[in-house]
Amino acid sequence: MRTKGLLDKNEEDVYRFGLECLLLEVVHYLSYIVIGFAMRMIIPMIVTAMVLIPLRRKSGGFHARTRSGCYLFSCSIVVAVCLLDKIIFPLWLCTATTFGANAIIFAFAPIENENRTLDQEEQKKFRKQALIILVLADMAIIISHKIHIEVCQWLLNGMIVAALLNLCGKIQTKCKLEKIW
Repeated sequence: MRTKGLLDKNEEDVYRFGLECLLLEVVHYLSYIVIGFAMRMIIPMIVTAMVLIPLRRKSGGFHARTRSGCYLFSCSIVVAVCLLDKIIFPLWLCTATTFGANAIIFAFAPIENENRTLDQEEQKKFRKQALIILVLADMAIIISHKIHIEVCQWLLNGMIVAALLNLCGKIQTKCKLEKIW
């Protein structure tokens, strides 16, 4: 692109970084699909991801220090989600975890990390977006409960995992501030 005059030399690092991030994202998602197929849980994993991914992007949470740590941690989360999606929980437990997940995300979102610091306006924007996604997820969970209990639980699992990552991110941030982590 630079040889054709489409890229300023000063912007080369920005484009390289963007392409590298895109490649890493593709590798992550392809790995998740492979895990889902290998565990014969591709549909449940996709349904869970419909809540988990947007909620996680807006509410933040735990982040690994390195790219390889991020990849391994993310793949481990996908395996855990697939295992969790195989279990049908009693209604009382689903209700309790829905309230708990909502409370955690409501209390802490958005969680910053060293790769994504937010000014006050960005914090308000991300919080509002996270809470909108949370309300939409709650509505989808309620509606799907009447239609298909497994889909309800898969959606709920996305919310639970996002809330746990949010909680872990809060602990991680606190430990870094206290220089424990």
